[in-house]
Amino acid sequence: MKKEISLLTEPEDQELQQEDESLSLVDEVYQKLLLRIIRCELPGGTELKSTRLAREIGVSRTPVVQALARLQADGIVIQQKNHRAVVREGAENWLVEIHELRLLLEPSAAGMAAQHISAEEIARLQGMAAEVKACQQQYEVGDQSAEHLQKWGTASRTFDYALHLTIADHCGNLPISEAIHKCWSYKRVSYSAAGETPEIMTRGLYDHLVLLDALKQHDAETAAAAMTMHLRNASRMRPDRLIV
Repeated sequence: MKKEISLLTEPEDQELQQEDESLSLVDEVYQKLLLRIIRCELPGGTELKSTRLAREIGVSRTPVVQALARLQADGIVIQQKNHRAVVREGAENWLVEIHELRLLLEPSAAGMAAQHISAEEIARLQGMAAEVKACQQQYEVGDQSAEHLQKWGTASRTFDYALHLTIADHCGNLPISEAIHKCWSYKRVSYSAAGETPEIMTRGLYDHLVLLDALKQHDAETAAAAMTMHLRNASRMRPDRLIV
């Protein structure tokens, strides 16, 4: 049996900006704090002192204050009048709970998108899928270098984002679309927190191709079922119970 290789090659404290160069400093601080909460490094009930956090992260206090405000708006952090912000109890389950929300939203969105998506969008997604498939085949014939795994991981993540967000954009329901986009704003944290193995990427591509074929056939029922299957598989295969 082939040894699974994780694609999480960056040290935990490395700038998340390398994942997405468009991230602002506040975005980076927000994601770093959320990641520490998910990993229980900042457990529920922990007081969040902006000066201490700024020193630990290596930034000024201003982006920390702004990031804490965003975490509070999301409900991950709570703050009562005249008290410091604290981590909400159970906040370490945030990514799992986001995934549960996706299970409620995305199958319906896939069914609706199957009735609206254009041939041009399908062709674009098929081209991206072909890139991922080529990476998978290259790995299977022997190229298991770190460079190739990184290339495969990048192609896989790009296709993952594109397929799910294209479905959201073509479901024909703006509130559902916006809610899915909000859920996916946390996906970068998931990728940063846990590596992808070849097994996970291979299974993900298979599920995505089934879903993409249903969209191409404008088969709403199959598209919804395929999305449900995909999300449940993703949950079962997660390497950490709190990361999905």
